[in-house]
Amino acid sequence: MPPITTSKRSRRAAFDDDGDDDGVTVLQASSSLQNGTQRKKARTSNTSSGRKSTWTSQQDSATSSEEDEVLPEPDEPPSPPAATQYEMMRDAGFRHLEYAHLDDQLATQRIKSRPHILGENQVALNAIIESITCFNFMCHTRLHVDLGPLLNFIVGENGSGKSAILTAITLCLGGKASATNRGGSLRSFVKEGQEHANLVVQIKNQGPDAYKSDLFGESIIVERHFTKSGSSGFKLKSATGRIISNKKGDVDDVVEYYCLQVDNPLNVLSQDNARQFLNAATPAAKYKYFVQGTQLEQLDQDYQLLQETLEANETRLVAFEENIGFLKEKSEKAVKLRDALTKSAEMRRQSKVYSNQLAWAQVMEQENILQQKEEAILSAQEEVARTEATIREKTETLGGIDDKIREAQETMDLLRQDESQLQEQETEASTKFNKAREVQEKILLQERDLHSLVDGAARKAGAFEKKIREEEQRLEAVNGGALAEKQKELEDAKRAVTDIEESQNTHAELSVSLNAQLDDARKEVQKFEESIGQKRQEVSAAESRLRTLSQNRSDPLAGFDPKIPQLLRLIDNDTGFSQKPIGPMGTAIRLTKPKWSSIIEKIIGGFLSAFIVSSKSDQARLAAHMERLGIRDVTILIASRHPIANLHEPDESFDTILRVLKFDDLRVRDQLIIHHMIEQTILIGDREEAERVMFDGQQPKNVAGCLAFHDAKRGHGLRLTRRRDDFSTSPITPSLDQKSRMKSNDVESQVNFFKDALEQLRAELRELETSRRTLQQTAQRCAQAVSQHKRQEDNLKTQRRNASAQVSRIDEQLDKFEGLDGRLEGLKTNLKDALSQKDHYGNQFGELAVQRQEMEGEVESLKENLNKARMIFKDHRAKVTKVEDKIKRYEETRRLALVEKNQAHENIDMAKAGKAQAEASKERQAVIVADYIEQASAVAPERAYIPDGETVRSIERKFESIKEQLRKIRGQLGASDEEIQNRASQAIQEYREAKRNHKSLTSLVDELKTALMDRLCKWRTFQRLISAHARCNFNYLLSERGFRGELFLDHKAKRLRVQVEPDETRKSSSGRNTKTLSGGEKSFSSICLLLAIWDAMGSPLRCLDEFDVFMDNVNRAISTNMLITTARRSVGKQFILITPNAIEGRAKIDRDVKIIRLTDPRQRLLADH
Repeated sequence: MPPITTSKRSRRAAFDDDGDDDGVTVLQASSSLQNGTQRKKARTSNTSSGRKSTWTSQQDSATSSEEDEVLPEPDEPPSPPAATQYEMMRDAGFRHLEYAHLDDQLATQRIKSRPHILGENQVALNAIIESITCFNFMCHTRLHVDLGPLLNFIVGENGSGKSAILTAITLCLGGKASATNRGGSLRSFVKEGQEHANLVVQIKNQGPDAYKSDLFGESIIVERHFTKSGSSGFKLKSATGRIISNKKGDVDDVVEYYCLQVDNPLNVLSQDNARQFLNAATPAAKYKYFVQGTQLEQLDQDYQLLQETLEANETRLVAFEENIGFLKEKSEKAVKLRDALTKSAEMRRQSKVYSNQLAWAQVMEQENILQQKEEAILSAQEEVARTEATIREKTETLGGIDDKIREAQETMDLLRQDESQLQEQETEASTKFNKAREVQEKILLQERDLHSLVDGAARKAGAFEKKIREEEQRLEAVNGGALAEKQKELEDAKRAVTDIEESQNTHAELSVSLNAQLDDARKEVQKFEESIGQKRQEVSAAESRLRTLSQNRSDPLAGFDPKIPQLLRLIDNDTGFSQKPIGPMGTAIRLTKPKWSSIIEKIIGGFLSAFIVSSKSDQARLAAHMERLGIRDVTILIASRHPIANLHEPDESFDTILRVLKFDDLRVRDQLIIHHMIEQTILIGDREEAERVMFDGQQPKNVAGCLAFHDAKRGHGLRLTRRRDDFSTSPITPSLDQKSRMKSNDVESQVNFFKDALEQLRAELRELETSRRTLQQTAQRCAQAVSQHKRQEDNLKTQRRNASAQVSRIDEQLDKFEGLDGRLEGLKTNLKDALSQKDHYGNQFGELAVQRQEMEGEVESLKENLNKARMIFKDHRAKVTKVEDKIKRYEETRRLALVEKNQAHENIDMAKAGKAQAEASKERQAVIVADYIEQASAVAPERAYIPDGETVRSIERKFESIKEQLRKIRGQLGASDEEIQNRASQAIQEYREAKRNHKSLTSLVDELKTALMDRLCKWRTFQRLISAHARCNFNYLLSERGFRGELFLDHKAKRLRVQVEPDETRKSSSGRNTKTLSGGEKSFSSICLLLAIWDAMGSPLRCLDEFDVFMDNVNRAISTNMLITTARRSVGKQFILITPNAIEGRAKIDRDVKIIRLTDPRQRLLADH
């Protein structure tokens, strides 16, 4: 249940300030000094002018008129007893009442300043009783009354249970049963024949000053239930019926907050109290009603309790003063004895210091040993932690090295598979080349032999020709020269045939050359056709790549397998990975220089489509996903959790693959460093500059290779490597149909770069097409030359046939000269044979020359193929050697890591054993230290300072020396130093404590006196002002009917007397005693008195039972209207007035008046039956 206590709200002042400097404002006062009583609220002044006045009591009897004689009051009580000290202090000689006429003037001014025209009354937002419900209460089985917020008249015949409403309000809101004058206990209010009763009061709770509106809402419901057995209880509910509390104290808080004062006899006047007050009250009883109703009596009782508390404390002060004297004398004696001891104080202090130092020096000695053992434990723990970290590190290193070895071994297996094939290709090329060389050498040898034979045949023919000329000259001399002439013709004809044959041979050799030129031209044309086709493919691929790049700027996965997006969704939805895979790697790479795009993508290759995982299980899980989707040839790498820290990079003046790439994840970078050495591969655009850097002089530090652009082929590149003195340059041919798989910092720049590349390719294509046309024209000219050469060959054949026919004809003519000389014919025959042999050898030599030229071309081609095969095999061997070296390095690294891991395991066992021994030793030492500290604390609770250089032995010697000296002095004093010091300290402490308590109590008494005097001063001011207001208001109310009178308040004698003169024309009369008035006049004057007191009360509730019982109709009507008028002046107040008489016809009833009629419960029962 939440607490419902709250600060009290302020209520409207009883009197409004009239603006006069002498005016006072009467506020509320409350008392909370008495325990066990309900807190009340009263009104007192907080701005009194401080004028001291004395009220002079009027005579108890006044001269009456001639017609009416004032009779003495036989029932006046005896004079009050002598005043107590508190009463004298409270009343202060009644000097504050000396100037009652001035107080009456101020009060009259305030009353007259109130508006005479009544406006519309205002309904209070809270502190209004909305309804009362009774169950089995008094004569009612169930009674429910809804009250109006302003003026309520409850009308009913006698016995109808009207008074039960006021009784229910008093009891339900925490009032005592005795305050109702209807019963001595709650059980008497339970209806006859029932065992329990229940009361419910609903209080309005609205406005800005509502009581905890957030908890209760717009209404507060108070329930009280009680039984015949005497049990009773409360329930405090919210507007919705939710129970907030069951405590009476919380009900009292609500009642006190709204200042309802149900126990105030003038606030809720029951039937008996109303009858007593209005008709039969004596001056003393009326005065008692007055002080009770205005809360003066309650405040007086509270202040009297405060005075009793003050007197009790003053009595304690006297006892304190006597005790202080005794304690002072005791402390002085103890101090004198201590002063006697002070003569050796330095020695005793030094002895105490040595004693403390000796005790704590031993502790410090043992703590130093404990500290050493703790440090040993920390060292062992650090060693264990370092060793465990080393084991973890080496384990991860071994795992990473094993992965690297496995990957390198797989690469080696692939290279081994290709090695045999490449070696076979090299062997085959070498064999072909060697065979061609052998054939070439044989041809050269045969050519040399045939050349010798041709030369021999030519010499032999020359010799025969000489002999023939000599023979012919001889024969010419014989036959006169005819034969010689024919022979000359024959020789000319044969010479013509020979010339034609030589022309044919020369023409045949030219034919070979022309055919070769034609073949070469056609081959060049074919070669350019292939280059143009390839270039067109490059242009088409570049156009496609540019379109793809332009269309897929927002799709980073366009260059990967079409099923990669589906794979990535599977990865995102799969929670079984220990760490989410990274991939494809290309999506985590950003290229800052687009011109290297195609070359870097070719170098990195399939790794751009690879994925990275952190464990074997993740690798298997990802591979299963790929298998289900049908994704092939995608590498899955296992990366270390620790990034590579030390990168051995070349000079900053070089661009490297690493420096032109930006990575979203360092693990992607590390994989490319491991597998492609991107941190040591430099980028130099110009080939000549790249060759100068790599091949001239010493190779740059931390450079494993260099990439450069191809001189002629746009987008192509060259890889330059150097291994000691072995220089290598290999081409890099990019994949034309491969889309970009890396991101770019500036996609627009990348698009522009590829546009420029496309334009370059188109320009190259145009150049190739121009060169092709030139070659086609050259081939056409070669074809025309071959055709013309064939026509010339046909002409030479015709000429040879004609020349051969001429030789045959001359031979026939020479046959006629046969027999002239057989020797000439024999020579000619020999010459012919020699020339035939020469021609034979010459033809063979020409054929061998052609074969030699063809073989030279074939040998050159085979040599080029062999060089290519050797270069490919050499590059392959370089790769194999590189992988072998890598495997060796990995294996050596693994061996070292394994040795270090095994050593770490041995070290951790030793470290743990050492730690266990150190912990056991430390625990034993801790027990020793605790024992030493306990013993030292018994000697000195606070740790003593041990000077540097002092030891237990040195302090012990000093302590023993000074203790011996003190033992001699103690024998002279008769008590130990400790006893003397303790006695003195205890005596001084007791004396100081007594002085402090005395001072505190004195301060309390002074504050109580000040508070009491201030409150009594305000009480007197409140008494003075409320008395004046009651007197003047009483006169004002009497004047409503034309009466005049006076209210005598004798606070000293505790009497309140009323004198009323119904005839205002009798100016000389001072008024009559109320007992001489008629019943109606007496009731009217009592009503005026009640209203005068009500006007000075601060409670929002006014209840009066049977106010008009003893009035006639005239007085009843006047009193009723007076009550209504007064109620309307009391803005926001709720009035509950009970009368057995009808109200209609004798009152000015408006909407602010609610009339509630009750019937006899017995009649209601009969009606129910």
